[in-house]
Amino acid sequence: MATSKKVTENGPCCPMCLEQFSVPRQMPCAHSFCEKCLQSHITTEAAKHKHTKLNCIKCPVCRNSVSLYIKDKPTSEWATLFPVNTVLQSILPAKSKVDRLCDACNTEGTTSRAEGVCVVCKEAMCGDCLRVHRKLKISKNHTILSVEELACNPRNVIKLAEGFTCSEHHGEDIKYYCKYHKLPCCATCVIKSHKICFKVLDLKEELPALLSANKPVEIIADMKKIESHLNKFIAMNESILNNLRTELNELTANIRKVRQEINDILDELEAQVKTEGNTIYKEEFIRKQEENHQCLSLMHAVRNSHYLHEAVHKYGSNLQKFLMAEAMKSQLRF
Repeated sequence: MATSKKVTENGPCCPMCLEQFSVPRQMPCAHSFCEKCLQSHITTEAAKHKHTKLNCIKCPVCRNSVSLYIKDKPTSEWATLFPVNTVLQSILPAKSKVDRLCDACNTEGTTSRAEGVCVVCKEAMCGDCLRVHRKLKISKNHTILSVEELACNPRNVIKLAEGFTCSEHHGEDIKYYCKYHKLPCCATCVIKSHKICFKVLDLKEELPALLSANKPVEIIADMKKIESHLNKFIAMNESILNNLRTELNELTANIRKVRQEINDILDELEAQVKTEGNTIYKEEFIRKQEENHQCLSLMHAVRNSHYLHEAVHKYGSNLQKFLMAEAMKSQLRF
């Protein structure tokens, strides 16, 4: 189970793997995940749509859907379409940071180490791509920040993070604010969902007033309270599990103790039965042996008389036969 200690001491953690971020990718809803975790989530969702095309994915945290279907890019690479959260990446512990790769080269399936990031395009580029970028008419005046500048100055990182894309219309920048619904929105949102709203404001023009109303300090305080409550909830669950484990250990120990006591009683009873049984068996054995001896002795006597009677019956006189028969009758009445 994740603990508050892990979150506060180890810096920002991915909500999916609960480990330190590795290449944090930000979804339009502002939730970020490790690139590998996000790709694993996309792959799992794609597996559920074997017979249909996957055209949107849900954020693992808030469950908001993001429309995303690129014909020329397999779902196994969709995680790279989401921008790197440079702010999160900048505050990660040094040991967990990885070299940022060139986004332009990555789209062509090659890997190159980024040397700078365009503030306008918000793309990391290698040396070759930067030279081309500076030559193009449309991008020659763009501000380029070196990787070293980003690492040394947090303000530069914040510059790259300016603005958010719409959670409903992927790639569309948030430029307006609907005062009726109290929602930031993109141009497509305004056309589709807010065209009858009486106050749709230009976000840049209204930022001072909106920012004052939002009171960022209070929002941060509220977020800290939520984090504190979540930490307490996690601690409570851990306490419940620990108590349950203790009770389970005590219960199994008691069962083992009772089982041993029962075994001791049964062992004693077994020994007693064995001793008494052996005594009874020996006495009965002697008695039955004597009875068997008497039976064998009598059986031999009867057999001998039988042989004698047959001999007299075959070869003796009538008187001998009579006397033998009388003798046999007296023996049979014993």
